[in-house]
Amino acid sequence: MRLTRVIATVTVTLAALAVPTAAQAVDPTPPPTTGPSASTPSLDVPDPLAIAPSAVTELTTLALRYEANLSVAEDRRKEAVERQRDADRQRTIARAYVAQVVEYAMSPNGDPFAQKLTALAAAENPEDLITGIFSTEQVTEAQEGHLGDAKRAFDAAQVLQARADRATKIAEKAEASAARQLKQVGKIAKQLGLGASSTPAGLPQTRVEQESWNAASTTAWKRYTRQLTRLGVKAPPAGRLKATRGVGRATVGSTTVEVLPAQTIRMINALVGRIGDDYAARNASGAWSCGGLLQVKGGYDLSGTPAQLYARTVKVRKAQMLRGDLVFSANKASGVHHVGVYIGGGRMIDAPATRAQVGVSSVPEKPYAITRPSLGTGRNTPPKGTASSPTTVCNATKATAATRQGWTFPLKQGTYSISAGFGMGGSMWQSTHTGQDLAAPAGTPIYASRGGVVKLEEIGWAGTLVTVSHPDGTAERYAHSSKVLVQDGQTVNAGDEIALVGSRGNSTGPHLHFEIQVDGKFIDPMPVLVQYLTNSGAGKGWGGYSNGQVPRGVLCATGDTMLRCDVAKRAKRLAADFRGKFDEPLEFRAGYRDIVGQIQRGPEGTLVDIPGTSPFGWGTRFELGSLKKAEQAWVAKRARALGLKAEGGNAWSLPTA
Repeated sequence: MRLTRVIATVTVTLAALAVPTAAQAVDPTPPPTTGPSASTPSLDVPDPLAIAPSAVTELTTLALRYEANLSVAEDRRKEAVERQRDADRQRTIARAYVAQVVEYAMSPNGDPFAQKLTALAAAENPEDLITGIFSTEQVTEAQEGHLGDAKRAFDAAQVLQARADRATKIAEKAEASAARQLKQVGKIAKQLGLGASSTPAGLPQTRVEQESWNAASTTAWKRYTRQLTRLGVKAPPAGRLKATRGVGRATVGSTTVEVLPAQTIRMINALVGRIGDDYAARNASGAWSCGGLLQVKGGYDLSGTPAQLYARTVKVRKAQMLRGDLVFSANKASGVHHVGVYIGGGRMIDAPATRAQVGVSSVPEKPYAITRPSLGTGRNTPPKGTASSPTTVCNATKATAATRQGWTFPLKQGTYSISAGFGMGGSMWQSTHTGQDLAAPAGTPIYASRGGVVKLEEIGWAGTLVTVSHPDGTAERYAHSSKVLVQDGQTVNAGDEIALVGSRGNSTGPHLHFEIQVDGKFIDPMPVLVQYLTNSGAGKGWGGYSNGQVPRGVLCATGDTMLRCDVAKRAKRLAADFRGKFDEPLEFRAGYRDIVGQIQRGPEGTLVDIPGTSPFGWGTRFELGSLKKAEQAWVAKRARALGLKAEGGNAWSLPTA
């Protein structure tokens, strides 16, 4: 599907179905371009029109259509309820008039007219009998007046009922469309592995299985060290076992046991004790990264990067692996980038960014190399990465592709909700909507989406219109700001704060109206932003995953939410301390959201985030339920002590490197 088809589909659907929200502006038809003269887009800044739709872009398109249909369905359901209520009220009025006629005209002799009125009073649809009664000579003038009022009320009820039925049918149709779109979202996500990413090779599929691996390897190692102690076997220094390739044998009675060097035993003892510790980008106290190993007093020199460790240790064959051997991973882009320590049973202890904790993994089927520190100094030449800078997060699922630079989202995550979309029609605009509205509180900072030259104009519909132009003929425009923080002619960089959200001009509520122009023509900002931004956090996040595509097997449960395990550890501690202080549970309302889970609606009835950009898409942020004032103050103090950062709205996160 070409991008133009994606945009066209969204435009038609939204124009036909979506109902304007409160934070929309009466924006104009495309005005004359305010940017520089048109030119051929340069190679440095790709032409936004040429961007092929990505999987996330397609999901975003479906999400917007889904949201628009739900908006229609909700509005028509509300209308149907109101019309049904009005119809029922008219029927009640009509029945009251009929009851008056019956009470007035009834006589004890049971004449035919009285019998007819009795039937009228008991009828399920008394309006069906009213016409016949009007032709009866026994109807008095007063009775005829009451029955006329009843008939008019019944007629009004029928009109209202018809409107309620029509609104219900429209709602049902929109709901059916939304259901189909949501099903399509799930189908695409499943086909592409989005929102349900597979666990990286070498890691368990679930956290329960991870804990089982950790426990089994720990138990097996402790059983070995206890056996040495029980048999009275003292491990010799590595130098004494060098002649036997770093391992010895001891026989006590009928038992023969493998004897490892003392330095190896010290190293593995220390590493086993670190299982469950946080991953860190660099080695530090309390953390161990896959870019190096823990230094142990009286052990081997394990300082330096994996490549440096590989270069100075002695290689051995995989078939000859011993506990304590170093297991290295490498690829063409980054060279040697990961190291683990073999602990037996085909398992190793490592600290991959893909798990965010020290734990037990499977030894790769084809490791780059295996070396043995106990054999002294080796002379190996590590491969050099082909990338100018490392592009692989250590032990990531795959090399992290370099991302396009120079773009940022105009509002920070968590500060906005998605409002009126591109191409929407309606009375709010002279023609169709020329940009994307993002509803946000007044005063919310607005950031330059790309670097360029600023132009300021006072325009009725926009207030001060801020345009950031580029030599390639493209430009971004920002409208309705309450305050502009840049000067005309100023050069800004992507991410610079340029204005504050407001409601100036033709606007019904505070929001940012954001536009992208290519050679003076307006294009849908969403596919462009999604294409550039959804995966831009891969190098800044963890594990090489994209936003909303973290496999659940590497996450940990905290109540009903899933979080990255180092964050979950802190969240659980916070919850335990909260219960100890206030004798009640701490509610966790939100944690990790995959891409499909990000297609949800906020309190204002619009999408909370563009799928693939949610701050909850990394599993490093969680949101708590409502708290009393004293509880809130306590949580704030305790959470900060645990290294968590306040994100506003009862949300907390663990800052990442």
